[in-house]
Amino acid sequence: MKFDKGIDKKYRKSIEDAIAAIIANGNDFHKHMMNEILESEMLVRVRSVNEINASGITGIIDERRTNDRMSDERISLREALGEIYIAIANETIDTGGQRGCEGTFVHEGRHAYDFAQTIESLSNADVNPLSVFNPTLYELEWEAHKTAGDYMICIDRKEYLDEGLQLMILCQEGGKCAVSDDGIVRRLRESYGLELNGDQGRLASEMLGLRV
Repeated sequence: MKFDKGIDKKYRKSIEDAIAAIIANGNDFHKHMMNEILESEMLVRVRSVNEINASGITGIIDERRTNDRMSDERISLREALGEIYIAIANETIDTGGQRGCEGTFVHEGRHAYDFAQTIESLSNADVNPLSVFNPTLYELEWEAHKTAGDYMICIDRKEYLDEGLQLMILCQEGGKCAVSDDGIVRRLRESYGLELNGDQGRLASEMLGLRV
């Protein structure tokens, strides 16, 4: 993983601390996902919320370069992560603190991992066409919300659980918090306009500008 130039030290430290916390406290998949990101050349940016219009956003660094690589070579998951960036809003860290940074990096980290899977599978589509991974926006957001919810349960601290309940990612079951599939479905419908049996949004390849 590499940082964009000019990132303030406090933001860099917050992101590094967030990744360390996710590896220390997350489940096996959280640990695997973060270690893959750390060992890759994935780019981390910090931008204002006015610029990215979100607490965090994930995308492709240079779609032309990535398309050229996919045409010329087979790309591994870790190499594919090097084609991806995550941008976190500085306001996310300033106002949400470490919890905000961790939550955003878990969510956006899942997007980065899934985008990398898309790039990897498409680069190998000529020899393995049945294994192409090209999820819809609904599927991407479903997995990112589930991954974030699982992390909140792993942390098991009031402020994390309260946020999960507020966002409808978690629910109360028998006096304990659990990931809420129904809540996530409702959140995807109300906040994203996405439906499993309706508009699932664009494919990952379309979002990234990849040639299929």
